[in-house]
Amino acid sequence: MSSTDAKVLALDEPWLVLNSKVRGVFRIDLDLTFRSWDTLRYEIEQLSLPCLPHVVVGHELPDGAIERPHLLFLLPFGSEVWFDPQDARCRRDIMSLWRGVHAGITKAFLSLGADPGALANPMRIKNPMSPFWKFQIWNESEFPDLSEWAGWVDTSTSRDAMIRESAEKLSKLDKTASNSLFTTLQRRAFDILREMRNANDPVYTETISSGDRDKLAETLFDRLVPEAVAMASNPRQAMAILYRVTPFAAERWDPARASHDGRKDRGACAAEVEGLDLHERHAVGGRYGAAERARKSVQTIREAIAALHAEGRKISKSEISRRTGLSRPTVHAHWNDANS
Repeated sequence: MSSTDAKVLALDEPWLVLNSKVRGVFRIDLDLTFRSWDTLRYEIEQLSLPCLPHVVVGHELPDGAIERPHLLFLLPFGSEVWFDPQDARCRRDIMSLWRGVHAGITKAFLSLGADPGALANPMRIKNPMSPFWKFQIWNESEFPDLSEWAGWVDTSTSRDAMIRESAEKLSKLDKTASNSLFTTLQRRAFDILREMRNANDPVYTETISSGDRDKLAETLFDRLVPEAVAMASNPRQAMAILYRVTPFAAERWDPARASHDGRKDRGACAAEVEGLDLHERHAVGGRYGAAERARKSVQTIREAIAALHAEGRKISKSEISRRTGLSRPTVHAHWNDANS
């Protein structure tokens, strides 16, 4: 609820931000327009999922078409996830599973235009009570919990990989051409952000200070349109790729890691890379990053093992993979360390 403090007036707000510390809803953002509600429901019924969405919210056009709907899947009452990474009492394995399930459901909807970038802001939904939208209730009886969802979707999917796959589907380019154009436009997006930062661009300053990454993405999109169109033989395909690139770049951009002279902050490896050439610095950074990922994976697996032990449940690599969202090969690779 963004523009009013009055609860009654807030019922008309077009957008709601749900409680991020008690998460009981998965929102899937579809970027396509469907011929009708019945068409959308039919398309969803063809997917291999345990249930229909509980609520669907979207803009209904005069001809009955449904534009860019939000699909809302609710967890059962009492099984919401306490989600506060800063609170040591929160179970990191369950938070990780929640993220994995949300990403997995999103991946299942890629063929219907699901936006993986929306995973960065999962609690912002179109308000079903607002007169701006129309809504449908399609499911009032089936409420899968996290464990059930983990048996239906790929909880180890990568959001970055999904964004590229989504761009490929939107553009209808082959994978090689899509990835090449995505990478080139992504690089240009970061170049432009760096240029804006170094020039103290007022739009950049405003969006970074306010945290409005959506506006930053829009600015990037406008600036990159001419270049994107010039890069591809089909302008519509280029625009489809750009539509995925700019929110991705805006959300991933970290102003603290880019100095005014364009060099990246060496961060935790600063002492180790001092005096090394570029190739050697990359090698040090790669080793550091791999070690950090391994450390976090081991800790996540340990926490999941402890949780299963406390629940009196069977401990297996497959169950740890489902619960944590880590791939089974990752669990296998770190199994001995996690159990030492």
